[in-house]
Amino acid sequence: MSSHTAWLEDAKNNGWEMPRAAWWKRLPVIRRVRAVYHAWHVNRHQRMWTEATGALHSGYDRWVIYGIATGMERPIIDREGEG
Repeated sequence: MSSHTAWLEDAKNNGWEMPRAAWWKRLPVIRRVRAVYHAWHVNRHQRMWTEATGALHSGYDRWVIYGIATGMERPIIDREGEG
């Protein structure tokens, strides 16, 4: 099973949806920089809470980061329904 197929399967099984993002945030270079930035913050946050409480994580954060990196965010639609 490919990473993308597993990603889609996780979305279906868990009822997850990608957040919306402006068109410019979905451009290839920008989305990869955003994915690295958010991965760093998620890693730091999860490390802190795991050490403090032993908490487990759902995987949603990493699922979203993969979605950002591959351009799977949903577009923002304006009030008239045009993206």
